[in-house]
Amino acid sequence: MSDTATRSKEISEEPPMSRLFIICGKQITRDQLVKHFESDGAIEECVVITDRKTGQGKGVAYVKFTKTSSAARGLRKNGTMVEGDSRPIKVMISASYNRDKSSDPSADVNENHFLRLFAIVPSSRSEEQLREEFGAFGTVTQVRLVPDKKNEAQCAAYVKFTSFLETALAIENCNPQYRAKFCVPRNKLQQEREQRAVETSNRKRSHSPERFPSVQKSDTKLVVICSSQLNQDRLWRLLDIIPGMKYCSIITANEINITATAVYSSREEAQRAVDKIHGLEYPIGERIIVRFEEEFKDEIISKDALSQLGPPKPLVSEMVPCVKKAFFICMPEAISVKLLTDAFCRFGDLIRVYLVPGKRHGYAEFASDVAANRAIQQLHGLHLGDCRLKVLECAEHTGVDSKRTRIEQCPGELKN
Repeated sequence: MSDTATRSKEISEEPPMSRLFIICGKQITRDQLVKHFESDGAIEECVVITDRKTGQGKGVAYVKFTKTSSAARGLRKNGTMVEGDSRPIKVMISASYNRDKSSDPSADVNENHFLRLFAIVPSSRSEEQLREEFGAFGTVTQVRLVPDKKNEAQCAAYVKFTSFLETALAIENCNPQYRAKFCVPRNKLQQEREQRAVETSNRKRSHSPERFPSVQKSDTKLVVICSSQLNQDRLWRLLDIIPGMKYCSIITANEINITATAVYSSREEAQRAVDKIHGLEYPIGERIIVRFEEEFKDEIISKDALSQLGPPKPLVSEMVPCVKKAFFICMPEAISVKLLTDAFCRFGDLIRVYLVPGKRHGYAEFASDVAANRAIQQLHGLHLGDCRLKVLECAEHTGVDSKRTRIEQCPGELKN
């Protein structure tokens, strides 16, 4: 997945169904989308998905609102044109909502399936009273009360409206003691039951490597990173498009993505899988990464080592003045700047990381002393795969006079 795609996944999923998925022109910018949707309500975040190599937009974006009702208003802009573009956009509720690994990633989230709310109300309330109370938020088409067998003082209420927007407004503005929320569609409940039964059956079949012969010398293993919306069965079907796959197995899974391995009977067949599946957006907006295991080896080990340092923090602008530098040496040889940045950014206020061309040492620039000192203290001696980091304080004369040449004094940097 691209970095921007990952960032968009990190946007809060609360309140439910408050994020829109937008298909638009590749030249559409974040500012254009904010201007187009700001009249619908407060925007928490807007992310335009870009290609990490070229920086060009990929024609998809996410707009996250602070309220579900604002997203419901934004849905009405489906088919409209953003100022400065001549093509209509497609707007829908982000597919990550109301979807788990067992659901169909190819299907859109249909807001018309969410016209009912569920609430806990006092048993003294009648259907007519609730109809009148919730009628303040829209047209109520149905009210149904179900007694609570465990608590006679309360009952469950199901209230149906004519639109998704009305339902969202009712949930947001009704009595908070009702703990109102969207009802899960009846057909989804049935699908979940059926899917659980299918998955139980699948696990008893041949989706596990134990049912295959032991790995042969000619076998080639791939590492796959994909959307958490895929499960073992769907991932199997996708990778089995390429002849020669012996088995696949999910290694780790979280709310953002799944990491799995797939074994093919030859490197040629594995290469065809990489060529065919790597970069595929399945489901739409979710890029699948497929690489040979050896390419991932150091990266996986390094991520394990960095997890103890906390999550990565965003870089600050390069326009911000550098307050302090950390000097580092990679032993026995240099590793990627991307991996180094992933390590140094975990302490916050990182501006950039760079290697001296052709060398195994470089610098990490920070916008604060505190962040730089923490990085020096905690990264010194850390192993990132086969690389051991040596991190030292870099003494330099910065001064306020821009004409004065910076003199970097990092003792011992060339001795190692």
